[in-house]
Amino acid sequence: MDVVGFLSQIEPPLPPPWLDPAVFLSNLFWVFLRTFTTFVVVFILGLVSLRVVDWITPGVKELERVKGHPLATALFAAGFFVYLSFGYIASMASPIPVGLETGIVSGPNLSPLVLIGYKLVTLLFGVLLSYVFAIVYYRILAKVEPFGLDLDDVDKEPLAVGVYLFGYLVFLGAVVYVALMLPAA
Repeated sequence: MDVVGFLSQIEPPLPPPWLDPAVFLSNLFWVFLRTFTTFVVVFILGLVSLRVVDWITPGVKELERVKGHPLATALFAAGFFVYLSFGYIASMASPIPVGLETGIVSGPNLSPLVLIGYKLVTLLFGVLLSYVFAIVYYRILAKVEPFGLDLDDVDKEPLAVGVYLFGYLVFLGAVVYVALMLPAA
């Protein structure tokens, strides 16, 4: 057998499909679209959540007490940045089915927009569940006073309200992070 003839019959393997620039750019587009959409939704949910917490905790007027106090405002702003960071990181890193040939694998009848919709519905339910936890935390634990503590005492000092809001926003950020990291399909 001729070695040169044998070697001429061997074809190099095709490069993997994910190295195709069209597949890469398609995947990148969907990730950025999902991230931008999620960021806007997370931002709006954060603002709504602050109003909900204000309503849930009538003894603590969060937003009224923070205004005009630099340190309390700084803690609130830092908490909101942490909250938004949780949402941004989870949106960028969350699992999404990525195919080899056409970018996102979504099955025969499922578009990438439906997958983004699934993520947003999961996010909404996660935030609603966090409201339930906040109600349980404030209405039951604070009123029972198991250790002689009353959460309404937080309202006496603007700095304490800032710390309270910071803690709530970190909690809400963790909820958002987990909701976004759940697989969509």
